[in-house]
Amino acid sequence: MREVYREHEIVMRDEGPRCAIIFERVTGMELPTKITALPDEADQACMRRARRLIDLYLEAPVHG
Repeated sequence: MREVYREHEIVMRDEGPRCAIIFERVTGMELPTKITALPDEADQACMRRARRLIDLYLEAPVHG
């Protein structure tokens, strides 16, 4: 399962455990985190959590 959300691609993988991997579409780089599905969690619920992580990532204040 794949989905594009806010210029990021979310890829659901069944790597035992199932997980959602997030990539920046512009750079192709994988974000240094992933969402691991709970044992009885539907793929769509895991994808919703991945979208929320992207929202937090994009809304975080930039320091520097």
